[in-house]
Amino acid sequence: MSNYIRKIIGDEPYATNGAGMKQTLYVKYGSRVTSGMAECLYDRVLDDPELVAFFDGVDIDRLREHVADFLSMLAGGPDMYRGRDLREAHADYRISKAHFELVMGHIAAAATELGIEPEDIATIAAAIRSYENDVVSG
Repeated sequence: MSNYIRKIIGDEPYATNGAGMKQTLYVKYGSRVTSGMAECLYDRVLDDPELVAFFDGVDIDRLREHVADFLSMLAGGPDMYRGRDLREAHADYRISKAHFELVMGHIAAAATELGIEPEDIATIAAAIRSYENDVVSG
């Protein structure tokens, strides 16, 4: 986990297993919290009439890979994210707070569909929300 994320959310991407030992959400859920979330999230977003226009001309497969790598880092897994700076990547889209909230709803729904526990969904959401100022510009 990057020092930046550790500074924002501390050791929160950790869950306690049945033996009382901490494990990362990355270890607890495996690919469900990375590629599974990215896949399910974009399936939902691309079906949302309020959001789909943001993705015209976007290479969705490449975006899913970037998001899976980003989620890996947020969940305490390897930091493989090599995409652009989030503020730079989203600057031209004029994303409103309402659009951000729609995406957060899709994130929660995707995580629920994938069997991620509610408290872990809240942890993931808090980590993603720490980037809101880098994404929202409209």
